[in-house]
Amino acid sequence: MSTAKQIERFRRAYEKALACKWKGGPASITSHLKRRKQRGHLSENATEADLIQKGLEVLESLNATVYEHIPSSTLYFVVYEEWAVFFDEKGLWDTAFPPDIPERYFASTKGYKLLGKLGELIP
Repeated sequence: MSTAKQIERFRRAYEKALACKWKGGPASITSHLKRRKQRGHLSENATEADLIQKGLEVLESLNATVYEHIPSSTLYFVVYEEWAVFFDEKGLWDTAFPPDIPERYFASTKGYKLLGKLGELIP
Protein backbone atom coordinates (compact mmCIF):
# COMPACT_ATOMS: atom_id res chain seq x y z
CA MET A 1 0.00 0.00 0.00
CA SER A 2 1.35 3.42 -0.82
CA THR A 3 2.23 5.85 1.91
CA ALA A 4 -0.50 8.24 0.73
CA LYS A 5 -3.13 5.51 1.18
CA GLN A 6 -1.74 4.57 4.60
CA ILE A 7 -1.87 8.19 5.72
CA GLU A 8 -5.44 8.57 4.44
CA ARG A 9 -6.49 5.43 6.35
CA PHE A 10 -4.83 6.83 9.45
CA ARG A 11 -6.57 10.19 9.10
CA ARG A 12 -10.01 8.59 8.84
CA ALA A 13 -9.37 6.38 11.87
CA TYR A 14 -7.80 9.24 13.82
CA GLU A 15 -10.85 11.49 13.39
CA LYS A 16 -13.03 8.71 14.79
CA ALA A 17 -10.56 7.98 17.63
CA LEU A 18 -11.03 11.51 18.93
CA ALA A 19 -14.52 10.41 20.07
CA CYS A 20 -12.81 8.19 22.70
CA LYS A 21 -14.93 5.09 22.11
CA TRP A 22 -13.42 1.83 23.35
CA LYS A 23 -13.53 -1.53 21.63
CA GLY A 24 -15.64 -3.60 24.01
CA GLY A 25 -17.58 -0.60 25.31
CA PRO A 26 -17.77 0.70 28.90
CA ALA A 27 -16.75 -2.64 30.45
CA SER A 28 -13.51 -2.44 28.52
CA ILE A 29 -12.72 0.99 29.96
CA THR A 30 -13.42 -0.25 33.49
CA SER A 31 -11.13 -3.28 33.17
CA HIS A 32 -8.44 -1.22 31.46
CA LEU A 33 -8.50 1.39 34.23
CA LYS A 34 -8.10 -1.37 36.82
CA ARG A 35 -5.08 -2.78 34.94
CA ARG A 36 -3.43 0.65 34.66
CA LYS A 37 -3.84 1.16 38.42
CA GLN A 38 -2.45 -2.32 39.18
CA ARG A 39 0.61 -1.60 37.06
CA GLY A 40 1.16 1.78 38.66
CA HIS A 41 0.47 3.73 35.47
CA LEU A 42 -2.34 5.67 37.16
CA SER A 43 -3.00 6.56 40.79
CA GLU A 44 -5.42 4.50 42.83
CA ASN A 45 -7.95 7.34 42.80
CA ALA A 46 -7.83 7.80 39.01
CA THR A 47 -11.15 7.62 37.19
CA GLU A 48 -12.20 6.48 33.73
CA ALA A 49 -12.30 10.15 32.78
CA ASP A 50 -8.64 10.47 33.83
CA LEU A 51 -7.67 7.54 31.62
CA ILE A 52 -9.55 8.99 28.67
CA GLN A 53 -8.04 12.43 29.26
CA LYS A 54 -4.55 10.91 29.29
CA GLY A 55 -5.26 9.28 25.93
CA LEU A 56 -6.71 12.48 24.49
CA GLU A 57 -3.62 14.42 25.50
CA VAL A 58 -1.56 12.02 23.39
CA LEU A 59 -3.99 12.20 20.47
CA GLU A 60 -3.86 15.99 20.54
CA SER A 61 -0.07 16.29 20.68
CA LEU A 62 1.29 17.29 17.28
CA ASN A 63 4.72 16.02 18.38
CA ALA A 64 3.39 12.49 19.00
CA THR A 65 4.80 9.70 16.87
CA VAL A 66 2.41 7.61 14.77
CA TYR A 67 2.88 3.94 13.92
CA GLU A 68 0.93 1.38 11.98
CA HIS A 69 0.73 -2.09 13.54
CA ILE A 70 -0.81 -5.29 12.19
CA PRO A 71 -0.41 -8.00 14.86
CA SER A 72 -2.96 -10.26 13.18
CA SER A 73 -5.63 -9.50 10.61
CA THR A 74 -6.58 -6.23 12.34
CA LEU A 75 -4.81 -2.99 11.48
CA TYR A 76 -4.05 -0.76 14.44
CA PHE A 77 -2.67 2.73 14.58
CA VAL A 78 -0.60 3.80 17.55
CA VAL A 79 -0.08 7.40 18.60
CA TYR A 80 2.75 7.70 21.10
CA GLU A 81 4.09 10.43 23.35
CA GLU A 82 4.97 9.03 26.78
CA TRP A 83 1.71 7.08 26.59
CA ALA A 84 0.60 5.01 23.61
CA VAL A 85 -2.99 4.94 22.36
CA PHE A 86 -3.87 2.00 20.11
CA PHE A 87 -6.97 2.21 17.93
CA ASP A 88 -8.33 0.32 14.95
CA GLU A 89 -9.56 1.59 11.58
CA LYS A 90 -12.96 2.28 13.09
CA GLY A 91 -11.28 4.60 15.60
CA LEU A 92 -12.10 2.31 18.54
CA TRP A 93 -9.49 2.43 21.28
CA ASP A 94 -7.98 -0.94 22.15
CA THR A 95 -5.55 0.15 24.84
CA ALA A 96 -3.70 3.13 26.28
CA PHE A 97 -0.57 2.82 28.42
CA PRO A 98 3.00 4.07 28.86
CA PRO A 99 5.42 1.56 27.29
CA ASP A 100 8.40 0.82 29.55
CA ILE A 101 11.06 0.96 26.82
CA PRO A 102 9.48 2.56 23.74
CA GLU A 103 12.52 2.00 21.50
CA ARG A 104 12.19 -1.75 21.94
CA TYR A 105 8.40 -1.77 22.07
CA PHE A 106 7.95 -0.07 18.71
CA ALA A 107 10.72 -1.93 16.89
CA SER A 108 10.02 -2.73 13.25
CA THR A 109 10.92 -6.34 14.04
CA LYS A 110 7.74 -6.45 16.15
CA GLY A 111 5.58 -5.33 13.25
CA TYR A 112 5.48 -1.58 13.84
CA LYS A 113 5.87 0.76 10.90
CA LEU A 114 6.64 4.41 11.51
CA LEU A 115 4.25 6.75 9.67
CA GLY A 116 5.61 10.04 11.06
CA LYS A 117 4.77 12.77 13.53
CA LEU A 118 1.10 13.52 14.10
CA GLY A 119 1.55 17.14 13.09
CA GLU A 120 2.86 15.99 9.69
CA LEU A 121 0.00 13.55 9.10
CA ILE A 122 -3.09 15.56 9.94
CA PRO A 123 -4.13 18.70 8.08
